[in-house]
Order: sequence, then C-alpha cells, then structure tokens
Amino acid sequence: MKDQNNIVDIEENKTDFRENYITKAETTLLPVKVVPDGATSVNRKIIDSKYYNSFNFSKLAEAFSNGKITLGITSATRGEGKTLVAANMAVSLASGYRQKTLLVDMNFSRPQVHNVFGTTLSPGMAEAISMEKIRVLPSGIDNLYLMTAGDIERLTPGIEHTLVLRQILYTLKNKFDFVIIDMNSILPIKNFPIHFINEIDGLINVIDRKNTKKGDFEKVFNHLKESQFVGYVYNRVDKT
Repeated sequence: MKDQNNIVDIEENKTDFRENYITKAETTLLPVKVVPDGATSVNRKIIDSKYYNSFNFSKLAEAFSNGKITLGITSATRGEGKTLVAANMAVSLASGYRQKTLLVDMNFSRPQVHNVFGTTLSPGMAEAISMEKIRVLPSGIDNLYLMTAGDIERLTPGIEHTLVLRQILYTLKNKFDFVIIDMNSILPIKNFPIHFINEIDGLINVIDRKNTKKGDFEKVFNHLKESQFVGYVYNRVDKT
C-alpha cells in the first residue's frame, strides 16, 4: 500500500538508499529525514474501516478548511481510547483528503503508536528533542507517516524542552498538511504536557461512554479552557 508519490519533494539524493531528506530554506526549520524502512504491519484490531470511516469531518470542516493543522488527541483519564481515535483519525485524513498526514506519539506515559503499526519505539520524538533532528517513517498506508515517542527512558520531555518542541512542531506543520498527536490523558495533570498546548491548533477530547466519569470530565476544565478544544469524540457508543 506504500505510495511512492506521497512526498515528492524529499528525493534529493536517490543514491542514498537508506534515507530520504526533507529540507527547507528557512533556518528556523529543523532537518527531517524520512526513513524508508517503516511499519511492518498494521494492527487491524485498532485500524479498521468501522473506525476510520465513522469520522464525520463536516463537524471539523472549519478547522480543516485552512489547510495545515495540528491537533492533539487526549482524554480525561487513561484507557478511554486516545490511540484508537488518533490512529484512525490520521488514517481517515490521509485516505480521505489524500494529503500528507503525520501521526505523532506524544503519549510519553504509555506510548502505543509503534505497537499499532509494527515498528520500533526509537528513534522518535525523544531523539528529535535531544538531537534536534527529526525522523519520520512510512506507515504502510498511503499518505500517512509516523513519528514514534522515542527512547523516553533516556529523555522524558518537560517544560525545559518547550522551545525545541515548538521548533519541532513548527517544522512538522510546515512539512505535513495534517499532524495528529496522540497525547497523555489530562489527569493526573502532573503528567500532562500543559505547557505544550499553545504549540498546537487545538485539542480533541475522547469520551468513553462506559468509563469516563462526569467528575473527571469536569475536572478537565479546572486546568484547560473549553476554547482549547475543537471537538469531542464519543467512544464505545452503542449503535441504535
């Protein structure tokens, strides 16, 4: 399913069979490498048409109408389906809009994107922060690329990394049409990268019909403004 025409501006050196390079003239952008050896398999229990075909993008039409956009996918607490939603939203955008889409794993507590697409955890975001060099890889799905969490045992991003993360996200937003970020849950707030919120265009909150507690959902707005959310996704909703 790999599309050789997905990123037409990266093949600067076809003799380099290991990596293709994305470059940009602006000095504010970081170097980005697309590693050709990408995902080896896709977990079809997670990535499935019954999930990615269910997104109604008319609700987000205004957000997507301006082209490039970066969205964080989060929830009140753990286990509410953030990775399921983030991964399938990314697949839906890549397939439906046929534009360059990047799925980024910033769930540093419980990274899962690498498991969903059958690839390694590292190199990823942690290495990009420490080395200021970004690597992304093909997902095996047309127009969709991945950036894993990286070796978070060696480097767990914190407030001291705000400036370099801003540069990373700015670079990714310039190189991709859609950037979907799988994030930590908001609670407990000490684990949520609240200082990074201003670097993205908005949040989508996943609400698990069976597990999300009203009290936890209300606590979210003790820490974040409602205006920072561009939408909500209800997970595990029975069809009637």
